[in-house]
Amino acid sequence: MWQKSLAFVTALFLALSIGQSVLAAVDTSEMTKALNEELPTTHYDYKKGSVKIEDPKTFTNGKGEEVIGGIAVIKTVRDGIFITIKREIHFFNADSGKLLTNADAAKVDGVKEYIDSNSDNLHQKVVYWLPVLLMLLIIAVPAIVLYIVVPRLYSTSEYMNPIYERNDNPR
Repeated sequence: MWQKSLAFVTALFLALSIGQSVLAAVDTSEMTKALNEELPTTHYDYKKGSVKIEDPKTFTNGKGEEVIGGIAVIKTVRDGIFITIKREIHFFNADSGKLLTNADAAKVDGVKEYIDSNSDNLHQKVVYWLPVLLMLLIIAVPAIVLYIVVPRLYSTSEYMNPIYERNDNPR
């Protein structure tokens, strides 16, 4: 009996947690498309199609239009090796299909609280593994050439020594 009740309670908690995540889902596909069009103008090194929206929330502005706010995770790539991951807050008017400026978003009720609650999530992360790997290759390739390739090359001193010994050259 104890096992059945434990299984029932576990199944109930699982069902409730799945239901809440489904109800909390906000469609951010239009916002993602608008950001993919807008970000190349503000970030010259933006990697096309790399934006992802985290923690989306809907608001209603003074005109009754739906405004979606979210943290945009953006990848930028400079010179093909310097990768940066940035997190920025953006707002999107779902009815007009346009991104809102900071001044327009400030007029919407609840936006200031959303920005304050997510201000700790905004940061920039530099991916260091690729530049470090290239620097290690700059050091490793000449070392490999020195220790493996150079000793196997043609050596004039090894070639000339038997000739000197055979001719009894007085040198």
